[in-house]
Amino acid sequence: MKKTWIAAVALAPLCLLAHAQASSSSSSTSTTTNGQTASASYRCGGVGVDEQRALKAEAAQHGLLLSFATPSGAYIADVDVEISNGRGTALSAHCSGPLMLVDLAGPGSWQVTARANGQTQRKTVTAGGKPATLAFTWPAS
Repeated sequence: MKKTWIAAVALAPLCLLAHAQASSSSSSTSTTTNGQTASASYRCGGVGVDEQRALKAEAAQHGLLLSFATPSGAYIADVDVEISNGRGTALSAHCSGPLMLVDLAGPGSWQVTARANGQTQRKTVTAGGKPATLAFTWPAS
């Protein structure tokens, strides 16, 4: 019994790490239009309070934090996001969590399109310098 308990305690941090990695996803994309490349890397997550805190704390090290919620503040997941500028689409991704950290390939003005609950929203953000934040809200479904 004692050996089983010790093994369970020893494995608990590994299980938590695996869960945290499974509940957030990250990727990089790159698109070339007219010989110019627009690219971005991103990380989605925020399912659960601990992961939300971790992503928000990490946001200062990224160019852009996107959040998806209802007007009451309840988070929304499963959002399709596209980010583009005059050089093309830098990112086209599905975010399975309510928070998305994005690093864009350079400073400038970016068009962010987010689709959730059958509705599309577009916002413009200037990236470069200090981290930017965009909040998208949709009526509760």
